[in-house]
Amino acid sequence: MRISGVRVGSHRIVSTVARGATGAVVGLSLAAFVLTSAPAQAAPPVTATATKLASLALVVAEDPAEPAGAATSEPTGEPAQPATPSAPAPSTPTPGTPTSPPPGSSAPPATPDATPDATPDAEPDAEPSAAAVATSIAVSAPASYAGDSVDVRVAVTDAEGRPVAGVTLTAVRYSQRAWQPLPNLVTGADGVAYATVPAARGSLENRVRVYFAGDATYAPSSMQGQIPLLQRQAVVALEMTTDRVRDEHPHRMWIAVRTETGQPVAGRVEIHVNDGTGSRVLTTLPLDAKGGARIDVRPRTGSKYRAVFRTQEWIKQGVSPDRYVVVLPYTNPVALPAGAPKPSVGTSALTPARATVAGAYAQVLPISNNIWNHMVGRSWRSGCPVGRADLRLVRVNYIGFDGFRYRGEMVVNKSVATRTANAFAAMHDAGIPIRLMVRVDWFGYSSTVRGADDYRSMAADNTSAFNCRDVVGKPGTRSPHSYGRSIDINPWENPYHSARGVVPNTWWVSRSHPQVAWRSSGHAVVKLLARYGIRWTYGLSDKHHFDA
Repeated sequence: MRISGVRVGSHRIVSTVARGATGAVVGLSLAAFVLTSAPAQAAPPVTATATKLASLALVVAEDPAEPAGAATSEPTGEPAQPATPSAPAPSTPTPGTPTSPPPGSSAPPATPDATPDATPDAEPDAEPSAAAVATSIAVSAPASYAGDSVDVRVAVTDAEGRPVAGVTLTAVRYSQRAWQPLPNLVTGADGVAYATVPAARGSLENRVRVYFAGDATYAPSSMQGQIPLLQRQAVVALEMTTDRVRDEHPHRMWIAVRTETGQPVAGRVEIHVNDGTGSRVLTTLPLDAKGGARIDVRPRTGSKYRAVFRTQEWIKQGVSPDRYVVVLPYTNPVALPAGAPKPSVGTSALTPARATVAGAYAQVLPISNNIWNHMVGRSWRSGCPVGRADLRLVRVNYIGFDGFRYRGEMVVNKSVATRTANAFAAMHDAGIPIRLMVRVDWFGYSSTVRGADDYRSMAADNTSAFNCRDVVGKPGTRSPHSYGRSIDINPWENPYHSARGVVPNTWWVSRSHPQVAWRSSGHAVVKLLARYGIRWTYGLSDKHHFDA
C-alpha cells in the first residue's frame, strides 16, 4: 500500500493506493484537513472544493509496467533487497518560507508569501509520481584475477536510453555469507558511476547489486552484475632433502603451492604415490597461510610421489614434478664371502611379508584350521608322535640377509614354544640375520623323507622346526624334528654331514661367517641360543641343527 497526497488551498487530500487481486491499482481519496497556521489558531471552515473532492469514492487504474531493464528476482534463499532511506535530504529554507517550530513552542503566523510546498507536512520529494520516467541500470566489470582491484561500471538510463545524471545509487556486494554495503554512488553527466572493489576467489562473492530508489522524476530500478574471473595457474613444488630413505624410517617432504605470480594459495593438496602397483592418493593435506604443507612418508619399496592441487574457480590445477624415493634396507645387508653360492632353490615365491610392527613382536599362537589343513599330508600325518594339540605356531620378526625385516613363522612343540619365541626375538634385537623363515609344509611332501620336503627346505636356506619325517640319509629312522623340539637355522651356510654325503652344499663346509655360519660353540649365535636352553647338539656334523 502507498499513501500520497495533493494540496488544495490550505487542505491536503490523502490518497491511499493498494494493489488489487487482479493487479489493478485501487485508489480511495479521503479529504483531510490540515491547518497551516499554529495549533492554537481555529481551523478554517471546510471549502466547497474540499467537500467535492471528499465525495470521490473509488478510482481504478491498470498496474504500471515494471521499469525497463529492472533486475529479475533473486533465487530463493538469497538476502532480500536492503531498505533504502526514503527521507528527503535537508534543504535550506528560502526567504519568506516558514519552518516548523520546535515542539512545545508557538508558531508565528504564516507570512503572505508562504508557498504550500514549504509547509511542515509536505510530502518528501523522493516519492516517485505516477508519471515518473522508467529507468534501467546496467552493471558491468572487466574480467579480472582474484585480488585485483576492479572498477565496476554502473550506467543509469531512462526509457529512451538517455543518461540519468546526478542520482544517488545504493550498492551492495555479497561477502561472508551476507550482502555488505558499499559506498553510495552518484552518476555523472554521462549517467555512469564506478564502484571499486577487489575481485574475490569465488563467483558468489563477485556479485554486486545496485539500487536506485527513484525520485519525483524517475522511477526506481535495480540490477545485479558479476565480476568475471580469470584463472591463475597453480605452481606446485614437492621437495625433499634426499631421495633415499631406510625402510620403516620416516622420510619428510615439503609441499608449496603458489600462483604463477608467487602468491600463496589456500586450500588442500593431494599427495599421490606409485609403489609399482599403480598410482593412488596417499592423503590430502591442508595448506597453511603461506601455501605450504609437509608430510612424513614411510615407503617400503621404491616409490614415486607427486603433489596435485585441484582446479578452483580462480585457479587452474597444478601438478608437481615426480619425486622418486629409493628405499634402503632397514639395516646393512649381510656381506658374504666372495664366490659364495646362492641357495639352489629360489625363494621369491615364499618370501614372507615385510614386518609392520617395531621390534621382534614374538607371538605364540594355537594352530589355526587353515594352517593345520595345510600341514596335514605334508609335515604331519597319522601316526606322528605329536598332534595338533601338542603344537604351537611361533611368529616373530626377523632380519633378512638383504637387511629388510620380515615376519617369519615356524611350528614347535608347545613345551618349548615360549623359549623358542624369546630366543628368536633376541636374535632379531641383536641384528643376527636369517635368510628365510617359513613353515616347512610350504615345500610340499617328499616320499624320500616321508614328510615335508626337507631337501628343498635346506636348499632354500629355510629356518624351520617341526616336521614329522625320517632322518635325511636314513630312511625309516624318525627325525627328532618329528617331536617339534628341534630347529634348523640357516642350513645353506651350515651344511649337514649325512650318511649319504654333505647337504645342501659343500662350499660352506670349511668356511665360517661371524653372523650366519658357526663352526664352534664360541660363535655369537650358539652362545645366544644357549642362554635360552637351546643347544648346538651335533656340532660340526650337523651344523644347522639345534635342540630345545
